[in-house]
Amino acid sequence: MNNSEKAFKEWLDSKGYPYIFVDQSINTFASFFRGITKRPDFLVIVKNFGIIAVDVKERKINPDKGYTDFILDEKDEVSKYIEFERITRIPVWFAFCKPEERYETWYWIPLSKVLECEKKVSSRSKEEFRSINVSDCIVIQQNRNDGLSRLME
Repeated sequence: MNNSEKAFKEWLDSKGYPYIFVDQSINTFASFFRGITKRPDFLVIVKNFGIIAVDVKERKINPDKGYTDFILDEKDEVSKYIEFERITRIPVWFAFCKPEERYETWYWIPLSKVLECEKKVSSRSKEEFRSINVSDCIVIQQNRNDGLSRLME
C-alpha cells in the first residue's frame, strides 16, 4: 500500500465508510482478468447508491512546468478499467490527490466522465492519454468535512 492509498484508507476509516481494500498481489487476481483489465484499490459502499470501484492516484501538478491536468494512460488504465466496468458492472471512479496537499483534498472523477476528457498523444512515447482538468473533478476536502455524498450531487 503506497502513501496515497494509506491516506485514502485512513480517510475512509475516519468517516466510517465501509470498504474492501483490494490486494494488488498477482496471486489474488484470476488469470481470466490478467492483461485485459485492472483492479481498483478499493471497493467502497456508498449508502443508498451501492458499490463503486475506486482507483487512488497520486499525481503532481506543476503549472510552472506546464502540468495543469491529471493524466491517465489510455491503453494501460482507461481501456482496462472500461473492461473492468463492463465485466463487473461496478462503476469505476478515480480519486486523485496531490502530495503537496498532504492528502487532505481528493479530486474525484468517474470513468464515464474521463471518457469525455480530451485524448492526447505523448510527444515522447507516442502513447495516448486522457488529460483531466481539475475543474472536471468533484473536490472533496477533509478540512470542510466533505463526504461521499458530494459524488451523487
